[in-house]
Amino acid sequence: MGLDRAAAQAAFGEFLSDRSLNPSQIRFVEMVIDQLTARGVMDASALYESPFSNIHAEGPDALFDGREKVIEGIFEKLKAVNSELIANVG
Repeated sequence: MGLDRAAAQAAFGEFLSDRSLNPSQIRFVEMVIDQLTARGVMDASALYESPFSNIHAEGPDALFDGREKVIEGIFEKLKAVNSELIANVG
């Protein structure tokens, strides 16, 4: 069961509203939201696979090159969302 779309958007809202991100980086964040909405828990390793690798073949580290704090924040937020989803299932 997926995460409520509004909850996913709220969780990643700080990245969506970051005007310093380019369109590909914003699309990446939107895809994270799409995946969480469709599937719920998502392993961080999925960010290096299709469809995410379609945005940048070298993965999120290369896509967010020079923006390490942003990609670290995305990974941290994903971990927190996953932990919350798992806790609510049990």
